Amino acid sequence: MMPIFTLRQQPERRHEIARLLHSEWSELANWSSLATISQRLDERNQHDSGSFTLIACDTDGTLTGTASVIEYELDDRPERRYWLGEVFTPTEWRGKGIGSRLVNACIARARAQQIDALWLYTPDQQALYRRLGWQDVEQRWISEEWVTVMVLCLTQHP
Repeated sequence: MMPIFTLRQQPERRHEIARLLHSEWSELANWSSLATISQRLDERNQHDSGSFTLIACDTDGTLTGTASVIEYELDDRPERRYWLGEVFTPTEWRGKGIGSRLVNACIARARAQQIDALWLYTPDQQALYRRLGWQDVEQRWISEEWVTVMVLCLTQHP
């Protein structure tokens, strides 16, 4: 089984993650600048932040995927505080369950931090997230594409 680490445990991987995210989504404004991506990763992974980035690695140390919990990725609804985002697996590692493992690890860590709900938006991975228990909330136009906003409640309310 591939180990999962926090970026706080391996901060030297920040630039590698930034390059991967940039190579996949550089046509989108939030990922068009390597420097901006690296800065966001730094800010997100400060010790006093509720946000974090997880990375999966092969036994030889090869980066096989990443996912983050981001505070106020979309900030127009203050009750939607924590967002799952930047879930990415390099092409050669797709189809091996790495993305699902990273998402589940983000969920477990968010629960441990007593986060009530996680939000996400996706243009094309709704079926994957539905299988993992997420619920559709709305359709929105974000970064020049239609996406589905989804939520996963992490606490049981009486």
